[in-house]
Amino acid sequence: RRCHRPPFPPFPFHPSRPPHPSPPPPPPRTGVLNTRIALLAAWLGALLMGAALILAPPATAQSTTDYDDDNDGLIDVRNLAQLNAMRHDRDGNGDATHADYASAFPNRVTASSGRMGCPSGTCTGYELRADLSFDENGDGQMTSAGDPTYWNGGSGWAPIAASFTADWNATFQGNGHTISYLRINRGGMEHVGLFGYTNPNSRIENLGLPHASVAGLHYVGILAGNPRGAITKVWTTGSVSGTGPVGGLAGRSRGAVKASWSTASVGGTASGGAFHSGGLVGRNGGSGASIVNSYWDTGTSGQSSSASGSTGKTTRQLQRPTAYGSTGSIYADWNLNLDGVTGGDDPWDFGTSRQYPALKFTGRTTWRGPARIDADHWNAPVAGEPLVAGLYTKTSRALVSPPATITTCDGVANTNSRQAWVWERSDNGRTSWTDVSSSNGSSCSYVYVPSSSDVGKYLRARVARTSGGNAYTLTTAAVVASSAATAATATFAGGNASPVVGTAVTVSPLPAGHSDRTVWRWQRCTASDGTGTCTLLAPGTPSWSYTPVAADVGGYLYAFVYYSSSASTPVWTRAATGFTGAVAASN
Repeated sequence: RRCHRPPFPPFPFHPSRPPHPSPPPPPPRTGVLNTRIALLAAWLGALLMGAALILAPPATAQSTTDYDDDNDGLIDVRNLAQLNAMRHDRDGNGDATHADYASAFPNRVTASSGRMGCPSGTCTGYELRADLSFDENGDGQMTSAGDPTYWNGGSGWAPIAASFTADWNATFQGNGHTISYLRINRGGMEHVGLFGYTNPNSRIENLGLPHASVAGLHYVGILAGNPRGAITKVWTTGSVSGTGPVGGLAGRSRGAVKASWSTASVGGTASGGAFHSGGLVGRNGGSGASIVNSYWDTGTSGQSSSASGSTGKTTRQLQRPTAYGSTGSIYADWNLNLDGVTGGDDPWDFGTSRQYPALKFTGRTTWRGPARIDADHWNAPVAGEPLVAGLYTKTSRALVSPPATITTCDGVANTNSRQAWVWERSDNGRTSWTDVSSSNGSSCSYVYVPSSSDVGKYLRARVARTSGGNAYTLTTAAVVASSAATAATATFAGGNASPVVGTAVTVSPLPAGHSDRTVWRWQRCTASDGTGTCTLLAPGTPSWSYTPVAADVGGYLYAFVYYSSSASTPVWTRAATGFTGAVAASN
């Protein structure tokens, strides 16, 4: 751009102008010069101002935040403020303008430039990227003093989309995360839950809601009061109450509920056809409604009959671990196809004879790649005896330890960096978890030996997930100083007299009825009289047999196990073998 200097203004006296008959004396020369200097200064100031306007760099545009990190069209939710902001965007497209939404998602990408970072601006809902808890101070309960943000004067959380005309019409993907200590106390309100009313096009899946306390009037459930969309792989614990319909998961459902469970206490205060209550769903509705492969516990519920199509079973029947399709298994048809791809998706872990089936992303069965996370704590942990956090294979359900050729602590053959197990301790098993050191000093601390300082404390282990966040084992019982189990002697079936590298040493079966509790732990000791130093072997391989390796040469082997013949009132027995002979390199 070219700048043109304007001409100087003329002098007061111009030679072409005829002189005045009585001309006044000309002004002093200095006055003319001062005027010209002043005018020149003004002109230069204007020129410099123009240059400044032309040459100054433009203001830096405010940076924006991508809230869809994995470009799956689902907006990331990492805190309670973002969860709360979802109520202002029931279609899940990221176009909300409410002040709470703008505060929860600052510097978000606008609709005109990509919507929250979703690919091509096609946001279709939200997904959890972290575990959330309404228990803000971590004391294991919701109170006004410790958890004020969503206390709302004692009414607690306001359900998202609480009316038919303003329902939830998007996806909410839990990714296996939990939303803990949900509190709702709205006795005069209908459609009560984390969500109130959901649209037939909505989807809620892969979510846990533990320690909930939900109360409302009609259509009350921990997850949703009146859902009409798909609910898949959702679980709840805690309590829920209302006039009805009321259920541990949903008050009334008119959509498909698949692969879900609840152990919540359910209270209904009225009777009659319109006021049902149920452990999972209070009332099933909709065109052609049906219930298949659904069970409840007649012992814990005190209910011997149901108005629905579900089936009552005893605690023992429900907790008997069986595989899909096993002869006589009540879970034969539970291997559901949930993703639309051919074949079942294996959503359930049937646990042990003291556990109900659970979804594979929850608690002991949190999934990471092709395996689930567990911990070896069948009985109360004993100071001095090792605990093992490991992974179970998807096919054999055998606990595996990381082979030497794999550089990840969890034994998954991938290219991710080494993932370290971290053991945690708590006074009450619920809150104030602190890290404790692993006894083996390894960066892959999947083995932990409780010490005397752990007695009376509760333990768990965590590991980072490749998809973000942490996965946790179940919490153990309180650590004890010595085993309260009855001692018993186990025997070897073979290979123990003169163990040889490469040849298995096998333990004899325990008495009938104990086979589902035989999670054996093998150790190698430097002496055969119990006075030597012992090392846990193949810590991730609980098995009837152990095959010695070169490192075992000269050592003495033995195995131990905890077992119980009773599922409802277990009486624990610790069975241990004697020592083998010294391991030899060859015969």
